Amino acid sequence: MKFLKKISKRNKIIFLAVIIILVLIHIYMYNTIHSLRVRYITLEFEDLPKSFDNMKVALAADMHAGLYIPESHIKKMSDMIMEEKPDMILFAGDYIYSAPHKFSHYDKENTEKFSNGINVLKAKYGKYAVLGNHDNWESTEDVSNALYSNGFKVMDNTILFITNEMGEYISIGGVGDYLTDDVRFDAAVSNVHTNDFHILLSHEPNMPLKKAKDGGYIKSIDFFLSGHTHGLQISFLPMWVWEGLNNNREYPRFPVIYGILNYGNMKVYVTSGVGSVLFPFRLFAYPEVVIITLKSVKNK
Repeated sequence: MKFLKKISKRNKIIFLAVIIILVLIHIYMYNTIHSLRVRYITLEFEDLPKSFDNMKVALAADMHAGLYIPESHIKKMSDMIMEEKPDMILFAGDYIYSAPHKFSHYDKENTEKFSNGINVLKAKYGKYAVLGNHDNWESTEDVSNALYSNGFKVMDNTILFITNEMGEYISIGGVGDYLTDDVRFDAAVSNVHTNDFHILLSHEPNMPLKKAKDGGYIKSIDFFLSGHTHGLQISFLPMWVWEGLNNNREYPRFPVIYGILNYGNMKVYVTSGVGSVLFPFRLFAYPEVVIITLKSVKNK
């Protein structure tokens, strides 16, 4: 109280205004983690077979069901995905989150929240996922089983070919998380020809992108999708700034934070994710589900 008496009236007003502003910013950041949005993108590919033209892909990552993200938020994500009627659903890792500091701590209920939240998802050409660092830190087995029990194929260091009713095919592969697993592009692009259309899932974008370039694997990959960055989660720049930093460059000049870019012959998308970690806040980096319409240039 003596401290307050020594402060002038003007400074008291300034002090109170700062406190109010800080409280409002924290309320805004807290509300932002629940403000899930849909981002719509259309991309053209020369290698996409004509019969797959207008294929709609749903991408989501970093749900982090658990400490800050309730089951209802995962269900909201799933409902938003199903409203778009996607032909394929892709998940790019980090599905649970149990503790802010002890990443080795694991609460099985969080995996159950995630599993319950995705049980309505369906897609014509299937559902595919890779694991993230938090999944491997907490329980690789439980998270994998949750995905399998909901009809997802776990694609870490493997590949699948998908043939449609016209007899044409595309392929999808995945690599393990860079922080907690092997990143095996040789397995993820096995038997893919340069004129095939190939999708690659990775949880973390930056080091796998470099490894793909250094190993010459980008010649086999048309579309690389990942998460992990959360768009920084608490960003002091809007997402379009981060997206623009690497726009129209053959290779990224800065670490990939968010959005669409070209990387050699590949197109890349890094999503800001669905949930949050460390703190229940987001600033500018709105959570998102991404709906990507794939167009075949062969139709032109």
